[in-house]
Amino acid sequence: MAGRRILSGAYGIVLTPFDEHGGVDYMLFAKYVEKAVNTPLSGLVVCGSTGEFTRLSFQENCVLMKIASEVIKGKKQLICGATGSDSYQANKYMEFMADLNADGALIAPPYYFPLSDGEIISYYTDIAKNNSGNVPIVGYNIPQCTNKISIPVFEELLKLDAVRGFKNSWNDMQEITSEIALRNERRPDVSMLTGLDACLYGTLALGGDGLFTAIAYLLPEVMCFIIQNFGKSYKAFQVQCELIKLINVVNRFGFPLGYRVLSDAAGMPLGDGREVFSPVLKSGMEAAKEEMKGIIKKLYMYIEMV
Repeated sequence: MAGRRILSGAYGIVLTPFDEHGGVDYMLFAKYVEKAVNTPLSGLVVCGSTGEFTRLSFQENCVLMKIASEVIKGKKQLICGATGSDSYQANKYMEFMADLNADGALIAPPYYFPLSDGEIISYYTDIAKNNSGNVPIVGYNIPQCTNKISIPVFEELLKLDAVRGFKNSWNDMQEITSEIALRNERRPDVSMLTGLDACLYGTLALGGDGLFTAIAYLLPEVMCFIIQNFGKSYKAFQVQCELIKLINVVNRFGFPLGYRVLSDAAGMPLGDGREVFSPVLKSGMEAAKEEMKGIIKKLYMYIEMV
């Protein structure tokens, strides 16, 4: 199991743009991916949670993966979401992304139906066993949306050779501390990443390796600045604190809507998507965009001053 960690730095979760009829806007998706390729990001994550993979069909998700692979052309690492409602669906995604030579598969536990720890372990074990393409697996704890990966389940995941990374999108620093300690002891080759921008500085302080987030996709220079200057400059902590103000505005809206609002504010409009918004909500979104723009401007002023 010994080896180097294959994931480190900032990875942007690509958001999915839609046309006026609710269809996926593949051309705009390709344009935005091309833009992200020309940033300091370590890689891109397609079909993640903020990419709204659950609102897309299997075929739509696969098309997004293929387009991203063709645009990136190996210039950045490509991580593809392979979370399914069961291991059958996850394995289908794994088969598809193996042909794309994806650098990793981000896989959360199944959603909707509650599962025991033993069933979650069986889910990951089955995926690892059927991983004929040897795609590195990145475990993904996001209990607000799926079954939770407990510490005992995390310990079992570390026994699977195919698991090469782990993303925690829950704001329990005690849990994150325990996971990183276990990683250090048992699988030092496993990359530990946060899925919460607000936890980046703390995760790095504990020995974590980076993050997978939508804000990294929308504001790559800001997130890369924090990582590159962590432990070197107090400015990194100041930028993290200013970033919290932006996250608070994002969190006024339900997930993942707040990130769609932020995407518009960052100059990457995504369309209305497949949700129905009330006039009151739309009004609030417009006001929030202006507030977000002001914070974004200040963030870039911080990093340009160094």
